[in-house]
Amino acid sequence: MHSLFKSYWHILARACVLVSACVLPNIAHAWGNLTILTTNDTTAVTEFVKQLKLEINEQSSIKVNVSKNDSGLSINIPKDTLVIAVGTQALSYAGNLDESTPVIGVLVPKSSYESILKDSGRGADHFSAIYLDQPFNRQLSLVKAIFPNIFSIGVLLGPVSQFQSNDLQSAAKKMSIEVNIRLVNRADELQFNLEKLMLGKQLLLAIPDPLIYTRETAQTILLTTYRHQVPVIGFSQSYAKSGAIAAVFSSPKQYASEIANLIKQLPKDQVILPTARAANKFSIEINRQVARSLDIQITDDALIYQKILKDER
Repeated sequence: MHSLFKSYWHILARACVLVSACVLPNIAHAWGNLTILTTNDTTAVTEFVKQLKLEINEQSSIKVNVSKNDSGLSINIPKDTLVIAVGTQALSYAGNLDESTPVIGVLVPKSSYESILKDSGRGADHFSAIYLDQPFNRQLSLVKAIFPNIFSIGVLLGPVSQFQSNDLQSAAKKMSIEVNIRLVNRADELQFNLEKLMLGKQLLLAIPDPLIYTRETAQTILLTTYRHQVPVIGFSQSYAKSGAIAAVFSSPKQYASEIANLIKQLPKDQVILPTARAANKFSIEINRQVARSLDIQITDDALIYQKILKDER
């Protein structure tokens, strides 16, 4: 009898294993090869690469290759690899890779991604990105958290960012904010249009654009707005530290964490990538020295952060 029961349970156990194999979903496996494509060694890029390698190395089955290319020529990308293109130039180079090579861009403005995607002729299902830009509703939530009674803001849009005008206007309308937009089509038009915005003494919301917001123009923009006693809401931590009153942004480490999590969730050799989007994780930076000089009272950072989170729910 004991032998009979033992045989019965053995058969039952084998049956359960077979049934489980049939009904349980396949467990996702990350890509085996990963290439991080860069074109420079800026602090943000270096920090991102270091953090991503650290998080990916926790998955011992993934081989990580870092490829730096500052010319776009002879990009050596192993076959059957997922490419993470860090920065606009790197993503532009990645757009020339074979269409079968899946690419995810990071530290790239939304407008630049869309332009590169269009020029490359590739499909968005294997050419994705996590944008450098914060969603407009998140930026405007920061504006409202600091200036609850604000009803009008100024924005400079360039050749690349001007295509986001409708989305910006739509997000602002939901928060009862009027947006005064000045278009800057050439570099020599920047100062004129900035001065025009300053006449209305409106807060300046900085929207990433390669023509308007560069290392070369940062000082001019910040000094001009400060001279007119107009606060600036930036899109990066460095912009806030340099003179903007505040900024909402995602740090290189936060981008690395999101990319790592995304990779972990991708089935092996999956060429259908998630839709390009903004980062879910974000931080805020408040320049209280600038706030004091403009005689603006700002509440605690944690309260502002929680308000933005609440607005996104």
